[in-house]
Amino acid sequence: MHKITALSILALVPALALAKPLPQQLRACASIQADAERLTCFDRLADSLDELARENFGNEQEAATREAPDSILATIEKVEEGAYGKHVFYLENGQVWRQNDSKFVSWEAGQQVELDRGLFGSFFMRDADGGRSIRVKRVR
Repeated sequence: MHKITALSILALVPALALAKPLPQQLRACASIQADAERLTCFDRLADSLDELARENFGNEQEAATREAPDSILATIEKVEEGAYGKHVFYLENGQVWRQNDSKFVSWEAGQQVELDRGLFGSFFMRDADGGRSIRVKRVR
């Protein structure tokens, strides 16, 4: 019975490739306990990547954006003042963001911020406790 269930799950992998985002599919394969079944799941998923790439051709950014979170929380590691009084924020997760607008903020190292996705590829940063947000662009 266990083999029948595993085989039916493996038969669904190509269909799942079109239905679920890639990270979810990878997690599903990784959660399979039996080595041979897990490897088969990853192999089938790898085979479906070529088809997925053809389907997303010219629309790759949309697919990547669809799978990305709408916001993240991060802690500021360092703040530098850049050109024209705009700030550059170094976050503990390794990301670097540059302020794009001229709003005044007085954020310091150790402060937690929330980065939110805006329209047309824009991003906003604000204090995690709320308050005004500034427009930012990821540098690194």
